[in-house]
Amino acid sequence: MIDYIPLSAAAGRRVATAELRSLALEHMCSLGYAFVGSEVSPPGSGSRFDVVGIARYTRQVRIYEVKSSRADFLRDAKWERYLEYCTHFAFVAPAGAIFRWELPREVGLIEYGAPIFERMRRARRFGLTILREDCLRATRPSLRLRERVADGAWIALLEAIALAQRAGRDDVLLSEGGGI
Repeated sequence: MIDYIPLSAAAGRRVATAELRSLALEHMCSLGYAFVGSEVSPPGSGSRFDVVGIARYTRQVRIYEVKSSRADFLRDAKWERYLEYCTHFAFVAPAGAIFRWELPREVGLIEYGAPIFERMRRARRFGLTILREDCLRATRPSLRLRERVADGAWIALLEAIALAQRAGRDDVLLSEGGGI
């Protein structure tokens, strides 16, 4: 008897991590965070966040961890350390690469190429346009982990922003986003 987990067509296709990170960065910007960055590493934490959004007034921090495949997700044992630095946490992965029942209730899941996307792609023959923001779909919303980030983690995040700006990185965006 062979035991297997059926995956969607998108889960079998190897999506480049850079492509997923770019889509996740655009998605985070659309949420209205004052600071949005990728590859942010707070000093002394030993962690590197794929995509992070920081609110200006409420100390809300949203982190997206990008996984390009199921193997990438199964291999990662460090993502739980990221939870102390955020109020909301979600994975961004190809559809079918991560199952909702594998994640704690508070952790969100945003899928690339969800089944609705496959139908949209087939309908493209009839003149429908697929926008980049239609590629990602939150199949499980992230719930609030805590009211606000603790002082030590907050200061480490602010230092990471300052260091990234000082280095002149172009993947770090400071915007006039809403004061969330």
